Amino acid sequence: MQKKLIALAVAGLVSAPVFAQSNVTVYGVADAFFGYGKMDDNKFTGVESGGWAGSRLGFKGSEDLGNGLKAVFTLEYGLELDDNEGVGAGGPRSRQQFVGLQGGFGFIGLGRQYSPGYYVFKYDAINVIPFSPQFVLANALGSNIVAATPARVSNSINYKSPDFGGLTLNAVYGFNEVNQDDNRQAGDLAAIGADYANGPLAIGLVYSQVKQDAGAIPSEKFPVTTADETKKEAYLGAAYDFGMFKLMGSYQVIKDATLDEDSDKVWQLGGVVPVSSAGKVHLSYGRTDADRDDSDAAAWSLMYSHSLSKRTLAYVGYTQVQNDDATNISILAKRTDEITGAPLTDEDSRNFLIGVNHSF
Repeated sequence: MQKKLIALAVAGLVSAPVFAQSNVTVYGVADAFFGYGKMDDNKFTGVESGGWAGSRLGFKGSEDLGNGLKAVFTLEYGLELDDNEGVGAGGPRSRQQFVGLQGGFGFIGLGRQYSPGYYVFKYDAINVIPFSPQFVLANALGSNIVAATPARVSNSINYKSPDFGGLTLNAVYGFNEVNQDDNRQAGDLAAIGADYANGPLAIGLVYSQVKQDAGAIPSEKFPVTTADETKKEAYLGAAYDFGMFKLMGSYQVIKDATLDEDSDKVWQLGGVVPVSSAGKVHLSYGRTDADRDDSDAAAWSLMYSHSLSKRTLAYVGYTQVQNDDATNISILAKRTDEITGAPLTDEDSRNFLIGVNHSF
């Protein structure tokens, strides 16, 4: 009851037409952690926002249109709890904002929306995205299949199917919307995903591609380099719950034709072990197989999460990245020499965090 009253009050301040909705909910996440990072002589110590999950404030609602059809919307904005910034703080000020229709056919929406690649966290034992080996390694290779900003698509049409006996489909197309003479599709992103869940087994497949055109004007999200090609990615993830522990893993391929003729690969394997009614241990290890000499990296992470209530979680963990001769992947500490500014390669990145996550 209190949530609905707050929602109506906030909605009235934002925009009067929101009162026309039959159901409006305010929701969000408040998450912050203390972190320490070290890479060579570079060190980071401080408080950061969004460890277990990104801090956010959102509004969502629906209106019953009859015959099983609903109009739905979501407005969700990032928060940086550690800085003097308000709603929509940080780089990607809008996490998602869309309007759509939902019914027996599934869901179709227009706006800024999650691509199928966002949901790969379901097959990742390390829910702490900034410290997850899959995220750290795939993001360093420029992947759009990560549970973060690269998998949020502006100017998009999104379709989600109904549940077909445990199988669901998800497709998105994002328009770059840049004026050009030769190739209107330059910068456009298309992705399709399929998830199957049946008892203890879950499997996910994702395919994503971005049109690249050297003659087009680059966008902020999809910078264009030197070739008229298509960046292609594929991902396979799986999880199986044995009861005493849950095994999770993934394998993905990234082919960016503007950089290489061949493909980069990322794989990770991990598990979640309940150690009490409220506590869990999370462990994951991942590696890259990059199509460049001395450009591989490995990462491992160990976390412990403890549910203090249904909505409040405490977590602590450590992640280490081992870089090859030509890689300089890091999480908290700087990746360049503080004196010369040169990239730090062949150096380990060590990172510790302890934080609290509260959802409402």
